[in-house]
Amino acid sequence: MRRRNGITLIEILVSMAVLALLTVILHSVFTVSLRGWKKADNLLGVTSTARVALERMEREISQAIVEPGNTLYCLGFDRLSPSGWRTGSVGDEFYFIAPLNPAYDEGSDLCEVGYWAGTDKNADPELKRFYVLDDRKQVPPVYFDFNFATGSSTSSHDFALDITDLQFVFFDRNNTPFEQWDSRNTGSPEYGLPPAKIKITITVTSGKGTAATNPDFISKNFSTVVTIPQ
Repeated sequence: MRRRNGITLIEILVSMAVLALLTVILHSVFTVSLRGWKKADNLLGVTSTARVALERMEREISQAIVEPGNTLYCLGFDRLSPSGWRTGSVGDEFYFIAPLNPAYDEGSDLCEVGYWAGTDKNADPELKRFYVLDDRKQVPPVYFDFNFATGSSTSSHDFALDITDLQFVFFDRNNTPFEQWDSRNTGSPEYGLPPAKIKITITVTSGKGTAATNPDFISKNFSTVVTIPQ
């Protein structure tokens, strides 16, 4: 009598073990690849956010105007200074006057402008832009007084999301660095002058939590140096 060929239980178990091992390996490879793609995508988003924010800040700050007699002035606050103007600021602050008014056909083209870092209504980090127009076409007309401290909360709006820190370093014409700048201060070398240049550093994040709790979390510093014509 001829014996029938078949698959034994041991062969089935070995096949299942090999299949399970291959599944685990493929899953691990897929997970690592997906995580790498996600992190690269987050890095691209962080870099794009930083590039747009820094280019805009550089373009506007480079037009800052200071006038002897302090009719037009600029002020930079260090985060540790008690005289910073924005409640809830998590970084440095810088305020200046610049000819940025898009509707200057009837009045001044100057604007009060400033940058500071805080949080939005959902407590998410963001870069904020203080902006007040000298718009004389409004009724009643708005005449800003070059006193940044009087700006209402509506004068600051969201500028860039996911900014967790903002730092300014100010340099005079001798390339001496300052943590603060006050062109109104008669007893300092910055009196009546804008900084010769400003180093801006922002910290941009992507993902919730921290690097310890989220493998996709990214926190990266980006810097640029702005030159202001004297």
